[in-house]
Amino acid sequence: MRRFRANTLLILATPITGLLAGLGAVGFHYLADTLGENLFAWGEAHRVITRLPFVLAIPTLGLALVGAVLQWMPESRVGGVAEVLDSLEVAQGVIPIRRIVNVILSGLVLAFGGSVGPEGPMVQMGALVGSVVGQRFGIAKRHLQTLVRAGAAAGIAAAFRSPAGGVLLTLELFGVRFNQDLTAVGVAAAIGYLTRTALLGDAYPFRPPGTIEALPLTTLLLVVPVMGLLAAPAGHLFIWMFNWFKTVFPQRWPLTLRVAFGGFLVGGIAIWFPQVLSAGYPVIDHGIHRGIVFELFVALFLLKMLATSITFGSGAVGGLFAPTLVIGAMYGGGVGY
Repeated sequence: MRRFRANTLLILATPITGLLAGLGAVGFHYLADTLGENLFAWGEAHRVITRLPFVLAIPTLGLALVGAVLQWMPESRVGGVAEVLDSLEVAQGVIPIRRIVNVILSGLVLAFGGSVGPEGPMVQMGALVGSVVGQRFGIAKRHLQTLVRAGAAAGIAAAFRSPAGGVLLTLELFGVRFNQDLTAVGVAAAIGYLTRTALLGDAYPFRPPGTIEALPLTTLLLVVPVMGLLAAPAGHLFIWMFNWFKTVFPQRWPLTLRVAFGGFLVGGIAIWFPQVLSAGYPVIDHGIHRGIVFELFVALFLLKMLATSITFGSGAVGGLFAPTLVIGAMYGGGVGY
């Protein structure tokens, strides 16, 4: 009887988790993605002299606000996938609702132009939804972990617009158990995806113009493998730069000042290259539509590394997947030329 009740509660809580995670993804989109992309589009549409005061002031003041909250609430500095893993391995699926502060701050960093991504915070938000719903339903700890995984899958599915991707990535990152978790994870991922697409549409960010031609055999057998080999040192360069900037900002400075200075430096780059602001998905779209020349591919490949390393090195919070995707796309575009 007790097991039947536990399974019933899990069946009821799973679709609610998927729905709330999908709604949270929509809210995060409007808070972060839309504002960040609007800032990027405005900067790209105006001349250097016109955008100079704005692309300096908005990241500096906005990230100063974020830094002040991070300094005031030290627990808000921890988030993303690491937070979800910790909740599963240490806290048996219990995530305090105050962790939502990290998600909000990550969205604000993105909205104010910091070079971060939305995916990590959305995974954390989905897991938080699953944990809170499970606690409200009084679900046992072993099922609570299932709901946390289901919420994370719903967040991933909404972020990437792929329910299968949500299931597979959750399986890889959070160790889904096939015999117990997979059904709940799959249902939540599907509902999270459907909720997001019902409200925002099913617009893919990187839809190519027209039909894609097949790669020539020589390119497929020679250029693509070489590109893959050269991607390894390029990735190591980014990792080195990312870690090095964590040691650059003086630790004796208050966190508010460090994060604000990081925003100022990113804004300084954006005076000439506004493409480094925020997640950078429009930059990939421009590249797909042949709106970027070779020199700009190379410049943005290096400057996106720099802007991302500065943002995280200063102490700001956010996701890392989107900036890495932009760096990879700029690398691929350069090699393509």
